[in-house]
Amino acid sequence: MNLNPMQLIQLIKNGNNPQQLMASILQGNNNPILNNAMNLAQNGQTSALEMLARNLAQQKGIDFDK
Repeated sequence: MNLNPMQLIQLIKNGNNPQQLMASILQGNNNPILNNAMNLAQNGQTSALEMLARNLAQQKGIDFDK
């Protein structure tokens, strides 16, 4: 599925579930970090997801708290 942002917004406005839309868009990707993040989010593991985001930000030299 290849959507531009306006198409995505229209799908959400039409009552589609944003989480299901993102899952279908990202399905079949080959990025293990993204796959891990999606699994953490789907399982409600918010603290582990935050730690993943903090680690990625630190690796990129970004202050997560700003």
